[in-house]
Amino acid sequence: MRDDESAAGDCHAAASGFMQCLQMLADEANKRHLTRTHIALRRAMRACRAEQGIETPPPRARRSAALH
Repeated sequence: MRDDESAAGDCHAAASGFMQCLQMLADEANKRHLTRTHIALRRAMRACRAEQGIETPPPRARRSAALH
């Protein structure tokens, strides 16, 4: 029983570290104006959150849609 509990904790820690890594990569892609890479990383983060059952805020309106 103890092994299962530590495995779940390790899994959560790994997922948290992975999300941090994705966030850092997304921030760097944004700074370097790599738009498609930034969008892909944000989508990957959204997919990870959905898989973990974490609620995410609704997506923001696109600028082009908001201006019309």
